[in-house]
Amino acid sequence: MTPRFIRSKPASSVKKSVELERFLDSCQNEWLRNKAEEAFSELKSNYEGGKKVTKDKWPRYYAVKWRVNNLYIRKLGPDWRLTYALEADGAGISAFCLEILTHKEYDKRFGYRTS
Repeated sequence: MTPRFIRSKPASSVKKSVELERFLDSCQNEWLRNKAEEAFSELKSNYEGGKKVTKDKWPRYYAVKWRVNNLYIRKLGPDWRLTYALEADGAGISAFCLEILTHKEYDKRFGYRTS
């Protein structure tokens, strides 16, 4: 069996929601800001760097607030999650970063039980 090659799919751009921009501007956690910037950079080089969420597991919140038709989650360390969607733009596909949540907020938003 021959090995499969995984091609990276570079994004034409990485955009941030207004809410995410505000969150990052007010964030005092240097580690989290660095992890977020690292994630944005990695999404620029490969927009499928997160885990795709199946439509039946999407919180209605994302469809109503941002009218997304796809949703991805990316871990930012053990306690933080970044949600993003992909959008077509004139230059290709861009990653639209929606929000950063604590693991507890993520569990609540997606309807998972927390311990």
